[in-house]
Amino acid sequence: MGLPADGTVAGTPRRLPHGEVVIRQGDPVTCLFFVTQGAVRLSAVTREGREVVVAILGAGQVFGECALLGSPSPVEARVVGRTDVVAMPVPLLHDVLERHPATAEELLRLVASRLHRTARALGETLSCDVPTRLSHRLRDLAEEHGAPASDGVQIQVPITQEELARMVGASREAVNRTLGGLVAHGLVRRRGRTVVIPDHAALSVPP
Repeated sequence: MGLPADGTVAGTPRRLPHGEVVIRQGDPVTCLFFVTQGAVRLSAVTREGREVVVAILGAGQVFGECALLGSPSPVEARVVGRTDVVAMPVPLLHDVLERHPATAEELLRLVASRLHRTARALGETLSCDVPTRLSHRLRDLAEEHGAPASDGVQIQVPITQEELARMVGASREAVNRTLGGLVAHGLVRRRGRTVVIPDHAALSVPP
């Protein structure tokens, strides 16, 4: 579920190159951003200096919602691959939400959904082993960024093992071993910098 991904959202369209930082952690935010094509990675650095990937957003999703609260951003937003976004300044956003209550309701759903996923991921980090956490993150990525392939569902955004490690709160070495185990059991297929999920249901119950 998401807001329009066809570029019809009012605001200023921007085409951004891979790796560009749209929002820096701790900086004030004056716009809400709508992803219309590509992907954006949200991450945060903890007090201990550890970077944690909170989410990877695709077309139809939004970020920078802290602009509505007038608070600094708790996360960094960085582009993954060439990406198109629409930047909507807060005054314009207020006008749109007043004229289109359904858009306001959908925005609240998106924010609530992200909070739910973040809370679940944090809970799993404390209570689940690495294979379970990695399986769940790959399943989430397939749901949000997957496209049908001849042998399953292929995740369309490039994800490194380092990024996967930051998403599940484990070392790169642990993720590499676990990913190898999932491949050996036929639950995941590697394809360049991304993966294919042959059976979504089977991945829900890792070996």
